[in-house]
Amino acid sequence: MTSRTTFGALAIVAIALCAAANAATPSPSPSPSPTPNPYRSLDFAAATLGATSGPIAVLGGFAAVKRDGKGAVVCISFKNAGATTARRVVFDFTLEGSRGRELATLQLDRRGEFTPGIDIHGWSSLRAWQDGVGHRGYGDNCTTLQQGVAAAPLLHAAGVVFHVTRVEFTDGTEWP
Repeated sequence: MTSRTTFGALAIVAIALCAAANAATPSPSPSPSPTPNPYRSLDFAAATLGATSGPIAVLGGFAAVKRDGKGAVVCISFKNAGATTARRVVFDFTLEGSRGRELATLQLDRRGEFTPGIDIHGWSSLRAWQDGVGHRGYGDNCTTLQQGVAAAPLLHAAGVVFHVTRVEFTDGTEWP
């Protein structure tokens, strides 16, 4: 065999090997892009420098609005920091724009038996709320808004400020 024939035979073998390797390696298929979250999170803050408002201590929470302006959710965790069992706690959640202007208010009227010192948990994040992870009662600490048309306050909201506006106790007393 001449060197030219050997070279030609090697070239044919190399081409065949490359073709076989390409046939065995599937071309990458396009991966689906993740569906964007229809909600965007808002800053969640106390109206004052402290998280305690009267006899109620807020432990945490979150707020989010739908990107299309057609819905909102706010969830809160709290405890009764007073000495008497509470039976009703009313929270106002003020939606604020990027410069702190009040845009709208959502309300949660939470009723139950709130013994002093016991944590009353709601969902702690948008992801936990969407996944439904946690105790089935977590939803009791949330207020939601769903509507068919966009609302400007939801489209422009940057944050939520919480206020405890009313507490009723089992002994008949109220705060404030």
